[in-house]
Order: sequence, then structure tokens, then C-alpha cells
Amino acid sequence: MMKLFKSMRKNRLNLGKNTKYLKYAIGEIILVVIGILIALQINNWKENQKLRHQELTYLNNLKADLETQINMLVVNIDYETIIIDQSNDIIKHYELNKGFNSMDSVFPKLNDLTTRWTFSNANTTLLQLLNSNQINSIQNVGLKEHLIAFNQQIDLFAKNTNISNTNLIDNITTGAFISTGGIASYGYSSRMIQKFNDFYPVKGKIVHDNELKKTLIKTINKPLNKLETINKVAYRNMLSNLQKSGNEAIKTRTEQILKMIENEIDLRS
Repeated sequence: MMKLFKSMRKNRLNLGKNTKYLKYAIGEIILVVIGILIALQINNWKENQKLRHQELTYLNNLKADLETQINMLVVNIDYETIIIDQSNDIIKHYELNKGFNSMDSVFPKLNDLTTRWTFSNANTTLLQLLNSNQINSIQNVGLKEHLIAFNQQIDLFAKNTNISNTNLIDNITTGAFISTGGIASYGYSSRMIQKFNDFYPVKGKIVHDNELKKTLIKTINKPLNKLETINKVAYRNMLSNLQKSGNEAIKTRTEQILKMIENEIDLRS
């Protein structure tokens, strides 16, 4: 009987030890799981911080690109304004003088129409984000959609501008203005020269020959030359009005997106 009691007592002690061990093991597992969860949360927090820092860098770079783009658009708009003003003056002079007469002040304006301005896309960061599929780094879904649409708009406008410059200006109008505008005798207007000098010095050689000027007047006033010149002046005026409107629309869109980006930067700063 005593052996039976001893055996039962021993079994209870062993059961108690096993229960304590089981509790201890479960506690250890819980602590390990909690530790893993905390480590994952810390890792996720660090990764999110890294992503947010990267996003803020992208936003600041986008902001700088858009500011550059606006400055370039101002230059484009100013240039197209010069062409519009010069062509308006030429047409007004033509109507008042019933042709191309007393042209000393007008020929430089006509020569200005041989030039054209190229549109440049300054948004290198946006192109990088799209090409590398990093555009999703931008958390604000609305801003991201605006950026994608903006890239499409500016890409289309750039292509149309280049096509217009090559096919409509270079191939249609420029040759006629060079032939009848008197580049050699008059050069460009002071207004256009100043525009060029804002970026790089422009030097032109003027040929001083009064007989050449007389020949120029006779040539431009030949009926077919007169018709071709005034038609192409009016056509150039229309093209520049279109280009100016396009640049102004792009500028307005750029300013809107810039404001959105500035707001995002303020939220994250």
C-alpha cells in the first residue's frame, strides 16, 4: 500500500513538473513571437521611412523640374509674342502702304520670321519615374494621375511643336522670308537680337549696299513675291498664335501641378 502511495505521489510531482515546463515553453514561444512581431514592425517602420524619404526626394526634384519648365515656357511665350507683334506690324504696314514700301524699319521684322523656337521638356525626374516604374512611389493617387496625364500632354505638345517647326516653318515660310526679307542688308530687329543675347551672343554681318536695297524693294514688290510674302506672314502669325496658346496652356497646367507638389512637400516636412 505504501508503495502505491509513493507511486501516486511521484506521478503527481512529475505531472506538476511537466505542467510547469509546458507553461514555461508556451511563455517562451509567446515571447519569441512578440519579439518577431516587434522586429517586423520596426523593420516595416524603417522601410516606410526610407520610402517616404525617397518620395520626398522625388517630390523636391519634380518641383525643381517644374520650376525650370515654367521658366522655359515664359521664354517660349515671350518669343512667340515677338513673332506675333512683328507679323502684325508687317501686315499693318502693308495695308497702310498698299505694298512693301518704306521698308527700312520693317525688313528687320520680316527677317525675324526666319527664326523659330524649339520646345524642350525639362521634366527629367518625371520621365525617370515613369520609365523605371517608380511613379508608384508617389502616395497621393490624385497627384500621380495628374503627373501621368501631364507627361502625355507635354509629350504630345513637344512632338507637335517639332513637326510644326520642321514642316510648316522651316519648309514653308523660312525660305520665302530669307529670299525677300533682306537678311544681308538689315539683319534682325533689336528686339530679337536681345532675345538671342539672353542666352548667347549673336553677331551678324550687314552688307552696306544701297543698290542691293533698291533691288530688294523691286523684288519683294513683284506681284507673285508680294502675294507669297504677305500670305506667309499671315500664316506665320497664325502658327505663332497657336504656339503661344499651347505654351500658355502648358504653363497653367505646370503651375497647377507645382502647387500640388508643394502642398505634398509641406505635409511631409
